[in-house]
Amino acid sequence: MEQNYIARMRAKVGHEGMIFPSAWGVLWNENHDAILLEKRGDSKNGYGFPGGFLEYGESPMQAVVREFKEETNLDVEVVRLLGIASHVTDKNSWGDAQETLSMGFEVRLVPGASAADLVVDGDETLAADFIPVNPRPEMFVPAAAETLERVLTENEASDQPWLRESVSNKKA
Repeated sequence: MEQNYIARMRAKVGHEGMIFPSAWGVLWNENHDAILLEKRGDSKNGYGFPGGFLEYGESPMQAVVREFKEETNLDVEVVRLLGIASHVTDKNSWGDAQETLSMGFEVRLVPGASAADLVVDGDETLAADFIPVNPRPEMFVPAAAETLERVLTENEASDQPWLRESVSNKKA
């Protein structure tokens, strides 16, 4: 199996800080009261949004469509940009310094696709389902919980995207 972009770059630069773009998506159910969320293979607790890191030469919109297909078997298309978030960590779960620049999109099923087509990959995604947003579901990391709150408040009230910068990004 071919190494992904991050693995190829890490093989060259080691643990030094790098910036990686990622894309994730929000897919509402028909009643618009639940979002498709996944139980991730790399986290024991909470939910995450389907998505992942961009491959070289791939747009954020292409990445979110690809990630949905890989992780859930669902064919989606991008509706709109929801927001952009930046998060810096000195040591991620692999021991690397990393800044993630994350772009979130609202997506919908392509014509002819159905939520019944949902099948998880069993590796990155262990389970996925439409999870009610009230009460708020537990997310796998605090940044995902902050993002979910923005999606449910700011994006539902406006068609304008938002920018969320992690506290560790802000310079004194």
